[in-house]
Amino acid sequence: MKNNLLVFAALLLSTFAYSQTETLFSGNASYGGFGGPLIEFSSINGTLVNDVGGGGALIINNFFVGGYGLGSDNASVDINGLEHDIDFSQGGFWFGYTHKQHKLIHLYSSVKVGWGEAELLVNEEKRFDENLLAFSPDLGLEFNVTSWFKLGVTAGYRFVSGLDDLPVLDDNDFSGMTGGITFRFGGFGDYNNNRND
Repeated sequence: MKNNLLVFAALLLSTFAYSQTETLFSGNASYGGFGGPLIEFSSINGTLVNDVGGGGALIINNFFVGGYGLGSDNASVDINGLEHDIDFSQGGFWFGYTHKQHKLIHLYSSVKVGWGEAELLVNEEKRFDENLLAFSPDLGLEFNVTSWFKLGVTAGYRFVSGLDDLPVLDDNDFSGMTGGITFRFGGFGDYNNNRND
């Protein structure tokens, strides 16, 4: 009888030891970090432009949180017969999620929430400028090129607000569809992810 109780107690303890609840900050969570360049294609005042910048983030499981910065100076606008170059810049917080990131090709999504400035220049001399807010969700696919390099291709939309005092231009001239290429270099912690999909 005593032996049966000992066996039962041992089985009970081993069951508790191996059936722990999964939590965000447990030993089963995976952590990492990354940084790299960003390229975004969009339209400003009807001109196709490429915004170039970079970003970095901390990774917890399949989520990441960090910061980004982007800028473009490819567009222009005519004001009273004088051509003005448009400098557009933004930066802020960057949140994202990757679904089953250990797979060769997987879903990737992110949201950029930032602030910035639109400047109108003539011969590199600032004539007008105004602050803005930008909100840019996107969705796409990401490819595991190596264990430390992921390449993402996305489509999204950029919402811009706050441009009320620029001559000729307003929020709609900076808002619209976007396409992006994301290069993420770092340690992604996906070695802890469940591969029994």
